[in-house]
Amino acid sequence: MSWYDALVSGLAQAAAIAPGISRSGATIAAGLLLGVKRTAAARYSFLLSVPVILGAGALSLLDLFSDGVPAGEWPLLIGGFLAAALSGYLCIRFLLNYLRRGRLYVFAAYLWLFGLLNLVVALARGWR
Repeated sequence: MSWYDALVSGLAQAAAIAPGISRSGATIAAGLLLGVKRTAAARYSFLLSVPVILGAGALSLLDLFSDGVPAGEWPLLIGGFLAAALSGYLCIRFLLNYLRRGRLYVFAAYLWLFGLLNLVVALARGWR
């Protein structure tokens, strides 16, 4: 990837601050539009998420330690952390393997349908 590709991917990530825009979807789509191979675009997208995840984790840890954790909740916190780390790793691994042989059309169709469903539900509830 070139510096220009990285800049466009970073801008796509910044645009994902808007509600309803997937950060990884935006960065992968930007990479694909720039002609980057699918697996490289996905890997770069996940690498871009590392600082955000580490920063959010650090802020959460600061809140956790400043508020204090009752002794009986430590096993739950550790178990939740391990489950999230394992499921995240497995999902990323699955997506990267899928991208080696498949396309993102099915995923894009799913996102459109899910987005439309959310709009219908929001309209039915009166945009609460």
